[in-house]
Amino acid sequence: MRTIALGLAAVLTLSGAAPARSPVDDHASALAALADVRAAVAEIVRIEDGYAVGHGAYLRAAHRAMNALVGRRDDGYAKSFGDPGDGVGTLGHLDLMLDKAGTSLWTPAVQGAKANVLAAAEDLQSALAQKEMEEYQADLTRALASLALVVGRPSQSGVLGGLSGALANTSLGVPLGALSASGCAAPVRAPAYGVVAGRLAYVALPRSAASAGIPDDLSVARVVVQGDMVVLYTHAARDAAALCRSASRLQRTRSVVASPSQISYTVAQARAGAAVYRRYCLQCHGADLQGTAGPSVAGADFVATAQRNSWSLSDLRTTVFENMPFSNPGSLTPKQYAGVMAFLLASNCYPSGAKPFPPTASPSFAKVKLAAVPRAKPANAKLGTCPVK
Repeated sequence: MRTIALGLAAVLTLSGAAPARSPVDDHASALAALADVRAAVAEIVRIEDGYAVGHGAYLRAAHRAMNALVGRRDDGYAKSFGDPGDGVGTLGHLDLMLDKAGTSLWTPAVQGAKANVLAAAEDLQSALAQKEMEEYQADLTRALASLALVVGRPSQSGVLGGLSGALANTSLGVPLGALSASGCAAPVRAPAYGVVAGRLAYVALPRSAASAGIPDDLSVARVVVQGDMVVLYTHAARDAAALCRSASRLQRTRSVVASPSQISYTVAQARAGAAVYRRYCLQCHGADLQGTAGPSVAGADFVATAQRNSWSLSDLRTTVFENMPFSNPGSLTPKQYAGVMAFLLASNCYPSGAKPFPPTASPSFAKVKLAAVPRAKPANAKLGTCPVK
């Protein structure tokens, strides 16, 4: 995916859509982690294939490789030998990605990558203690094998795919600020990334950008020319298609918001939920909650759809808690999901109360039908939405 990051990043981040990502740019961190791994590998290969002689030259190469992997904050970092990486180290970048609430589809691959980096660092440490070249080279060979697993293959998903597989097949491949659309529908604009339940289904490029060549590391299974766009479908698109069919059936039977009686949330909870919405939901459902890649979740049209389909509060809760965010369902905490529910209820003009919306389900939710709030006075008369006060 470095091909995408370096060759196409400028094109793929031109969208005006607001990012719904963590403050940590996971995509950039993964690319930086890979760069540090490759810097470490280059040091080992250079000394193995070069003409340097003497124990000191080999120790220097092992120290520099170690520095690129562990980063300057680690006790194993030897400043005097220099650093071919960026100073943060592969472990530093991976820890940034893992040190956050919730998990993503790519989390196991990153966890596996970290384990293999630690194994490689252990072999490098062993090499530094060796006095005989044969033992030294054996340790470096084991380190290279572990680092090959960190890099992985773009054509493979899961732990065995390594960082390359995660970037090529999951939402980790979406740069911060790029337009992320539903992978369940054909792209309508480019540049855009189609994501389904954490899987990267396609990358849509303008023909002018695609003419420079298809990135080899994208793991492209199929190429479709669609008007002025070139759509690159990944190997993960096959899994995405099955998920889309399942989501379509679910959407016909479940809901998306609720009726005045028996509903409770606090203003403070709705305000907190608004921040969660902006971070994780805005990209698909829009700043005005009228929908972009996803459906509207507030306002007159939404309530009319809810009443027409006889949706209940239980339907809404199930959809929000279990199926959102669409690109990474179930990744938020119960408190965050409850806050989003409070924000949606407030935006649909349901009055606040003394009790917060609960993080656990209640059988009574199934009896509460979604409906227009009597005597509500939407601040936005055109959309039928209310602000969080």
